[in-house]
Amino acid sequence: MKPLNNILTVRSTLLATVFVLVLLAALITMGLLTPFILRVSTGEEILLDSAYFNLRAALPTLALVMLLTLCLLIRSAGKEEGLLVLGIGTVGSVLSVIFSPFSSLPVNIAFPLLAAAFFAVVYRLLSLREKTLKGTLRRAGSHIIHLGAVLLLVGILFSTNMKLEDSAVVPMGEVGTFKSMGYSVYVTNITSGIEGDPYGSYPGSAYVSTIDFDVYRWGQPFDSGQIRYISDFKWEQSYTETYIHRGLLEELFIAPKSVDTKAQTVELYIRKVPFMTALWGGFYLMVLGILILFLSDSLLREKGTSGDGLSGNRSSEISYQVDENKNANRKKRVSKKNV
Repeated sequence: MKPLNNILTVRSTLLATVFVLVLLAALITMGLLTPFILRVSTGEEILLDSAYFNLRAALPTLALVMLLTLCLLIRSAGKEEGLLVLGIGTVGSVLSVIFSPFSSLPVNIAFPLLAAAFFAVVYRLLSLREKTLKGTLRRAGSHIIHLGAVLLLVGILFSTNMKLEDSAVVPMGEVGTFKSMGYSVYVTNITSGIEGDPYGSYPGSAYVSTIDFDVYRWGQPFDSGQIRYISDFKWEQSYTETYIHRGLLEELFIAPKSVDTKAQTVELYIRKVPFMTALWGGFYLMVLGILILFLSDSLLREKGTSGDGLSGNRSSEISYQVDENKNANRKKRVSKKNV
């Protein structure tokens, strides 16, 4: 156990965390600068999509999650307990890969480790024993930031690797079914016409197709919505107004890819993204944690200012007493000389 106690310390885990963070930042910076360098040096245009960054950032991010678990539990629970929780998360990842409870390999690997990190953050929050409000706010703020980071990673993990996309041409008055997502869309109406102020020879600024529809989930009524396909005459381009339904576990997105006004059909694009709430919730928790840290720092400054005022009063009182003693001694010396 002695070698373990010497190696596995808070300082060593923090140093390892800084190293992994620098590595992750270097990988992301290289990916961002590569298109610019190629364009300047060779004139070639390339675009690095999210898959490029996900592939290179996956292992450093998992390492950060594991180090976060250790850092939090070493201080509060102990080294053996921290290693135990991390070991359970690692075994859970192996079992998840074998039995594949999710339809994505990255999710099967990462989710148990994120669950271990989530447990470590919650345990650390519940075990706070600070004596002052300033100390409680400072500790709680930092751990709320950690909790937000874990939820943010959960949202990114699921939304990136388990989103579903599909499209279909649906005539007015008929139903487009997207079985893989469990949704179906019934197009109730399609209206088209020119809207906006006159532009050039056109009586309006854009030709707009409005599509009204009802959404069903697993055969049951779910929601109603409206989308629009707009062809702008002035800018000579088309854009859309989409439908978005944000739920606790998933986000549903519907947009028109094209509209055939003569045949009264619309090509619908539909996308289902799970755990977007975790992503946004994690972001807001991180902001909340930062605000709590600012509040604790302001309390510290106020206390320091009041302390300086007290010390100034005390020093003035001491100097006043010293001056009084000097004056008394002088009077004594003068009286002895007169005698």
